[in-house]
Amino acid sequence: MSDNYNQGGAPQASQSNGMAVASLVLGILSILFGWIPIIGLVSWILAPLGLVLGVLAMNKSASKGLAIAGVVCSSIGLLICILWVVGLGALVTAGAASGY
Repeated sequence: MSDNYNQGGAPQASQSNGMAVASLVLGILSILFGWIPIIGLVSWILAPLGLVLGVLAMNKSASKGLAIAGVVCSSIGLLICILWVVGLGALVTAGAASGY
C-alpha cells in the first residue's frame, strides 16, 4: 500500500515579493506624511523610493498586484509633494506681489 501524501514537512507558504510589499508600505506612508506640513518633507524620500521599488517588483511574477498598488500609492504621494511645492510657490509669489 502506497501513501500519496506529502511527507516533506510543513506546507509551503505562498511566495510574496518583498520589494512589492516595501513599495506599498512606502507609498502609504508617503501619502500619510505628505499632508503634514513639516514631516511631509520625508515624503520626498519615501515616494520616489516606493515608486522605484514598485516598478522593479512589477517585473517579477509574484505579487504583481501589490507592486501595482505600491506604484499607485507612491505616485499619489509624489503628487501630494508636488502640489505642496506648487501651492507654497503660489503663496510666496502672491505675498511678494502684494508687498509683504
